[in-house]
Amino acid sequence: MARPIVLLTDYGSDEFYAGVTRAVLAASSPASFVVDLTHDVPAHDVERASFVLARSFDYLPAGAVVVVVVDPGVGTARRGLVIEIGGRVLVGPDNGFASDLLAMRPNASFFAIDDAAVRSETGSAVRGATFHGRDVFAPVAAAIARGRAAADFGSPADHVVMLRGVPSVSIDGGRVHARGRHIDRFGNILSDLPRAVLERVFGPHLGIVHVRVGGIEAGALVKTYADGGNRALVVLLDSWDLVEAAVNGGRACDLVGAARPQDVHFEAYAA
Repeated sequence: MARPIVLLTDYGSDEFYAGVTRAVLAASSPASFVVDLTHDVPAHDVERASFVLARSFDYLPAGAVVVVVVDPGVGTARRGLVIEIGGRVLVGPDNGFASDLLAMRPNASFFAIDDAAVRSETGSAVRGATFHGRDVFAPVAAAIARGRAAADFGSPADHVVMLRGVPSVSIDGGRVHARGRHIDRFGNILSDLPRAVLERVFGPHLGIVHVRVGGIEAGALVKTYADGGNRALVVLLDSWDLVEAAVNGGRACDLVGAARPQDVHFEAYAA
């Protein structure tokens, strides 16, 4: 039985690139169920892709082959990678797209993709230097989904690129600092600050914890978005168990004046 395949890209929902990639997968591994996790990662934002992958990983089908194509270095000397981790396989460029996940799950095996091996094993050839998602990563993922081994596509690698400052959490004098990592369509700002770090610093009873978001006092952690006053900034532990900023009936990113999540500083302290 073919393994499921998951797509995570910055191709955009209104472009045909994702459709062409899906077509390659359908032709190469027609028995695989394909999940479009998202194609709307902001263009070239590898850090955002890393955050989304880490948050989604535990919910992906067992044995899934995950194709991650957020690849501003396409066509350059950057390598392609196959990563075996947590019973699943990741395929994509060696640019740090798995940094958050590898920080949480360091036990992984890495293989550097060899173009000659791709041609030999899949019959696919690189046409131009701009669409390795179609020409390299999708054919490799489809072959692995059909049962080929990661090692068939290249030699083991002893290191991979990791993004700087990911995850972003730091502790300084009893205060915990983090950055925003994702702004969702509701304007909520998701950080990568987890409950576990708050409990380690402040103890299991988090009622004393207050949070500043973008320099604005958001107060104590609440339970739901509706627990704040109308248009008030609130912070809560969300369904990922991460500190998230929201505005009841509005958009937190607009309130703090943030176009990008990474520009928003979170500071947790005991009040």
